[in-house]
Amino acid sequence: MYRKTVYFLFFFLAIFIAQGCGSGSCNVVPNRSFNTPISQGEHVGVFATGGWAYAKGGFAGLIVYNMGTQQAPRLIAYDRCSTVNPEKGNRVEVEGQLIIDRVSGAKWMLIDGSPAAVAECPLKPYNVSQQGNIFYVNNN
Repeated sequence: MYRKTVYFLFFFLAIFIAQGCGSGSCNVVPNRSFNTPISQGEHVGVFATGGWAYAKGGFAGLIVYNMGTQQAPRLIAYDRCSTVNPEKGNRVEVEGQLIIDRVSGAKWMLIDGSPAAVAECPLKPYNVSQQGNIFYVNNN
């Protein structure tokens, strides 16, 4: 009887762990290869401290945010595809310090893309690198 109880507990523990790491993960926005340059001439707003700009790329476009300063920009980028029902491709918008999906009502923090309301998953982040005075957002 003891052995059956141990196997039973092990079985349910394995299922619990598999569900936590499996299909319920937050990699919900489809991948697209792209390489988008971010320059002061084209994306003025992102070069101010706390500034942001929309850009091409990603699945539904990009939001690029400056976490640094004007003199030393530290850029991060998110896909504009909502992580709530991503198969619909709802495009999110910046409103103050929040990013909002007007269809689902979901909200994320602009500073780090983390969920603020309704959404369970953060916005999909992308790498930003710098070469000279130009930054590149890419997913290759």
